Amino acid sequence: MAAGIRSVVNVPVMHAQNIKDPVQAARALESGLIDFVGMTRAHIADPHLITKVKLGQTDQIRQCVGANYCIDRQYQGIDVLCIQNAATSREGKVPHIISKTDGPIRKVVVVGGGPGGMEAARVCAERGHNVTLFEKNATLGGQISLAAKAPQREQIAGITRWFELELRRLGVNLVFDVTADESVIMAENPDVVVLAVGGKPFINQQPEWGGDDGLITSTWDILSGAVEPGKNVVIYDTICEFAGMSVADYLAAKGSLVEIVTDDIKPGVAVGGTSFPTYYRSLYERDVVMTPDLVLESVYREGDKLIARFENEYTGVREERVVDQVIVENGVRPDESLYYALKEGSRNHGRWILMPCLPSSHSLHSMKVAATCSTASVIAAPSAIFTQPSTTRCVCLKICKPRRGSGYVDSPDRPNAGRRRSPFYRRCVPAYPYLAAG
Repeated sequence: MAAGIRSVVNVPVMHAQNIKDPVQAARALESGLIDFVGMTRAHIADPHLITKVKLGQTDQIRQCVGANYCIDRQYQGIDVLCIQNAATSREGKVPHIISKTDGPIRKVVVVGGGPGGMEAARVCAERGHNVTLFEKNATLGGQISLAAKAPQREQIAGITRWFELELRRLGVNLVFDVTADESVIMAENPDVVVLAVGGKPFINQQPEWGGDDGLITSTWDILSGAVEPGKNVVIYDTICEFAGMSVADYLAAKGSLVEIVTDDIKPGVAVGGTSFPTYYRSLYERDVVMTPDLVLESVYREGDKLIARFENEYTGVREERVVDQVIVENGVRPDESLYYALKEGSRNHGRWILMPCLPSSHSLHSMKVAATCSTASVIAAPSAIFTQPSTTRCVCLKICKPRRGSGYVDSPDRPNAGRRRSPFYRRCVPAYPYLAAG
């Protein structure tokens, strides 16, 4: 469009939309399509982009992946952060350029090759320490790799590509296909251990859901390909962020008949304002039914079908879905088994302090200082921990999703007016009919 405008006007034309790297920008300028290039999100992801171009370090540029986390936060009136660059908007505490340590060089072991582990390994290597990273899978990425499998989310894999290039440039020893337990870690004789092992889908929170009985499936299993998509699927999403919406889009694209149900005011309510319209457009085009205000009570088998029983949060009315597959997105529960295995023998005994042998506090953003073996200090970074750095200590807060109290209705008289009826709907007969009558 910018090229078309330029062809009919006699003033310089600037284009500023989704240009993420200098090669792309140069191509647009050299071809005569535009006169100027605007690269806003590209500089949010890497404010040193121009400097790296001048120094011939274009392969070190952290490219924007188009997640729109920054713009979504701006529209909410809060600080503009970056989904992959923790230093953006935190420059007073978290530097973009990591300085070398003026202390002894330490042997650092990082367990987990997701975004937390990769960033910890990068920062420690930039400080000049000797770093080994253990990843149980054959590739880096962690949950990024899962997210990138969903429609419209492929670009997010660029986060992993940049980290892997940087870790190899910095000489980090990457060890794949190894589940690092206490013996593996101790064999490295480390000074510092960073646990960034992530977590597991929290689908067994309610026993009645049947998570331990194999009645429900996680979004991870669907996106990873571990479980084949069903033909008729109901998704219960308590988080209302990208995972549930991505899986609904993924399944519908593969031909499944999908309903996404949430106990919140609408599916995807926590997805940013620039992202949820894209999801909604795609889901509506693929006839995905979106149902709010229902809590999943239980799942049970009836013949070759699964029955998901729901209750309306506001009316108490129960209803059922007869489906082939029930998928639950209920967040991630941190895997802390290795942390507790190392805690008793640690130097700091799990106390949340900053060790003088580690990089400065601002260089260890999003890490929680915790425990380790007798000769090393461990930093544990479960996925449900958020750390606010300070100059003296780390303050760690558990993150949990609050239940939103407001409900959505189309009409006071007809609470379901205008909503599409679920294709899997079945009226739930009360166990004690006389109670319903009374």
